[in-house]
Amino acid sequence: MNKLSLTRYLAVLVLAVVFAVLLRWLFVTSNTPQQEAKTEIQVAASALPAGLLIKADDLTWREIPAANLAKGNIVKNDPAAKRLLGAVVRHPIAEGDIIGEKDVVFPDAPGFLAAALQPEMRAVSVAIDDVTGNAGLILPGDRVDLVLTQRINQTETPDAPPRVASETILSGVRVIAVGSQIRAPTDNDAPAAPGGGHAGNTARTVTLEVDPRDGEKVTVATRLGQLSLALRSLATTRRAGDGETAVAASAQTPVWGQDVSEAVRSLSAKPAPHTANQPAATASPPQVFHGGGKSSP
Repeated sequence: MNKLSLTRYLAVLVLAVVFAVLLRWLFVTSNTPQQEAKTEIQVAASALPAGLLIKADDLTWREIPAANLAKGNIVKNDPAAKRLLGAVVRHPIAEGDIIGEKDVVFPDAPGFLAAALQPEMRAVSVAIDDVTGNAGLILPGDRVDLVLTQRINQTETPDAPPRVASETILSGVRVIAVGSQIRAPTDNDAPAAPGGGHAGNTARTVTLEVDPRDGEKVTVATRLGQLSLALRSLATTRRAGDGETAVAASAQTPVWGQDVSEAVRSLSAKPAPHTANQPAATASPPQVFHGGGKSSP
């Protein structure tokens, strides 16, 4: 075999190897399933009753093939996903069911507040500040107790210590809105003053869901004294939207100032001081004893 023939033989051998490798690669790739594109959609983490104000723990994500995405599904990083917090559930949603835009009323939609109210319920607003409103930690959808603190005047005993009493007038009231805010804030929301006002303005209102009679009680209570909100644990109360309403707390005994303050108890125990308007005590007339008897001069 001459040198030219050997060169041709080697060239043919190299081409055969390259062709074999190419065929092998085509065979492997043709039999390897292509990875399907996936996306994540919003679903219910638990059963959601109609009228519920949605919170973050009510929601979770489910991964599905992108080809199965339906119109109205809320996908991750979609602006609708942020608006979903604080939205009202239109109808009962089972655990694991897909939540679409048609299943909720968004907070910025017309008529949202009316949609959030349970049948025959009313919305009533009360003024609070950072102290009476749990330092802004109460959000729409929370349940609270309404506590009335009032000073009771004692005109008949002006020198008596002040009488201050506190009592829970309603329990388990659902918060519908905090100031102008009708949804829970998201991580991307810009910082704002409580209630949606300007920085430095701590006064705001909280809108509560009550029945008509309790609405009258709240209105009267705002004239009697200061109202405070006591946040209730979700571990001990049912979620809003399952038929729970506020419970009157009139059977509870009021807490008086003397129940919590030793100083007030001390003042209550002291006799009232003598004043110029009070007549001085008249001294008893002297008595003279003589011969076993007594007489007055």
